[in-house]
Amino acid sequence: MLKLANSIAIIGLTALLAVTGLVLFEVALRSEAMLALRGVWPWLDDVLFGLGVDGISDLYAPLGIVAVAACFPAMVATRSAITVRFVTKTLPWRLREGFEAMGSLCLSAMFALMAWWVTSYTLDLWRSGETTWLMELPRWHAWAVACLCLWVAVGIQAVVSLKQLLRACARHEPEPLPQPISDLE
Repeated sequence: MLKLANSIAIIGLTALLAVTGLVLFEVALRSEAMLALRGVWPWLDDVLFGLGVDGISDLYAPLGIVAVAACFPAMVATRSAITVRFVTKTLPWRLREGFEAMGSLCLSAMFALMAWWVTSYTLDLWRSGETTWLMELPRWHAWAVACLCLWVAVGIQAVVSLKQLLRACARHEPEPLPQPISDLE
């Protein structure tokens, strides 16, 4: 489960690096040094600006969508969602684990609703054939990847919720869970 989530997160981080690379490429093309070379080497202007530099902005949104959605499975697999536990630390263990189970179930419901909505939106984009403005790339592809990532996160969170429910129903106080990576410093 964690290997799958981490593999998907690598896809998201790759998309984020692609956005960074595109921004740097666009900044370099608009720099004064590059603009000065346009007059010296006219062929450079034909090559670089013939690629449609203005269309680069059409790639930011789809890559950003994939970058964000691909990190959700790793977040739920490592239980790294933002939680407030200072109140429950003083409660008896069964009540504490019960609150954790309720929070886990709420997170499951939120991800399920989000995945359902994104799936519906993706199908609307696919049916309408909507494209980006400049490069006319179909918009549904990135949203389909986001759907897949969200549904994987729903599945992982369902397993996490089930484990948390079992902890809340245990006969004896369970061993503490390892701290999420975000809590370790």
